[in-house]
Amino acid sequence: MPRRRSRIEIVMDILEALEEEGPMPPTRLATHANMPYDRLAPLLAELEEKGVIEVEEASASPKTRIARLTSKGRELLRELRRLKRVLVDFGLDLI
Repeated sequence: MPRRRSRIEIVMDILEALEEEGPMPPTRLATHANMPYDRLAPLLAELEEKGVIEVEEASASPKTRIARLTSKGRELLRELRRLKRVLVDFGLDLI
């Protein structure tokens, strides 16, 4: 049985998708994060509230929203990657 991802791993997946693929609609981000949109939406709202991502209307279509990584989000991703390397070096799983 596969191990469930931790909340930190899910956040890392979201931030990495935004860093690698660039700004995208939350529904597409749900695919990249491998989770249903209804479970992703509250997490995106929390990340937006903390200034890690921005979610705004797309200029081409006011009904479409686009999520993008902020500088604070890039800093968080760097630190999470550093933490992951330290844990792996000590033979520990990512929380």
